[in-house]
Amino acid sequence: MQTLKLITLAYLLFIVAACGGSSSGNASALTLATPPSSNINPINSNDEETNTNVRQIWDLRRVNPSTENTDQESVDAILDHIFTDQAIQSVLISKNGVTIGERYAQGYGKGSYGTSWSVAKSFYSAAIGVAIDEGLIESVDTKVSDIITEWQNTDKADITLKQVLQMRSGYSDQDDTFFAENQTIHAINFPLESTPGSQFKYSNANTQLLSPILERSTGQTAHQYLANKILAPIGIDTTSVGFWFDSTAINPMTYCCLDMRPDDFARFGLLYARNGNWQGEQIVSTDYVTQSLVAIGAYGFQWWELNETYFNGGQPPIDVIAAIGLHGQKIYIWPENDIVIVVLTKYDHAMNQGFVLDIESDALNFPNTCTARNACVDSEGPILANFDQFELVNLIEALSND
Repeated sequence: MQTLKLITLAYLLFIVAACGGSSSGNASALTLATPPSSNINPINSNDEETNTNVRQIWDLRRVNPSTENTDQESVDAILDHIFTDQAIQSVLISKNGVTIGERYAQGYGKGSYGTSWSVAKSFYSAAIGVAIDEGLIESVDTKVSDIITEWQNTDKADITLKQVLQMRSGYSDQDDTFFAENQTIHAINFPLESTPGSQFKYSNANTQLLSPILERSTGQTAHQYLANKILAPIGIDTTSVGFWFDSTAINPMTYCCLDMRPDDFARFGLLYARNGNWQGEQIVSTDYVTQSLVAIGAYGFQWWELNETYFNGGQPPIDVIAAIGLHGQKIYIWPENDIVIVVLTKYDHAMNQGFVLDIESDALNFPNTCTARNACVDSEGPILANFDQFELVNLIEALSND
């Protein structure tokens, strides 16, 4: 009965994930690159790189906000606001590549893992960008049926990669991808609900398509390609990342879920805040990053723009982009001021449980944030409310150099 309750819960969670918050390979034999050693010396945060007038720091070292022309009160206001949400595990605020604020719930710290839920969508979009940059995929205008050849001569034959990235593939926003044993086959065979390109529908099946697209284009699984081309180059130890697979233990889940520490999520945010560049190396082309962050309505290439459309008519004072996942997982970036904020919900999952989804046996294994959110089926009392995002955007504005 408990297993049935949790399965029912997971189904409900993935339906509400449509609000935005939210192939093959072997789960035990992932060949991953290791991160390069840091070439940054422990210099003062006000030092400048040689041959440039603009300081560039990448290692998220901890500094006093005043070194970044920011007052402590503005940082504390953000931390206090986010922690009005009693389910929050960690918050990290970076500016100019250094950490100017952080806070952790009792019992958690800098090394505590969180999970991404749908924040992972933005990561795998970036992997698509690299595949295009490397010439393995021609462009975002490529017909997906050139890669997923099962779609040729079907009603999906003309769906473009751009339509998939923009959640305009024609898939329904009511899908049960999380419960499919083979989630990739489920995604490939998922029926169209509307004409591709005609409307936005937030669909996990849609983004699970990135798994076979990446594998068939690159010869590596989506997890391997993400790790080797993006995570390792930006200094993330890929051997310590939790890459989730569906219950076959074969298919990478690309609509969700990556387990990492706050600094790791912040590194990815910094990569996008700096137009895909990392220590002088263009990891993702500026062109792809720019396209990714331009929204139709409130959605780009698997990124949200916190604009008037997102806030249902409320006009935010600044342009903030976000990767958003179920139960309150978030990466906020304000590229104009080189600001990244990571928010993670309290997470209940031991690394030794592994990362193969199991929602059928008594030994359940899934990314558990429902306990902290008080959203499990057997939870008593109300679900813990998230903090107000519109108010947060107003508070972020105070971090500006102006």
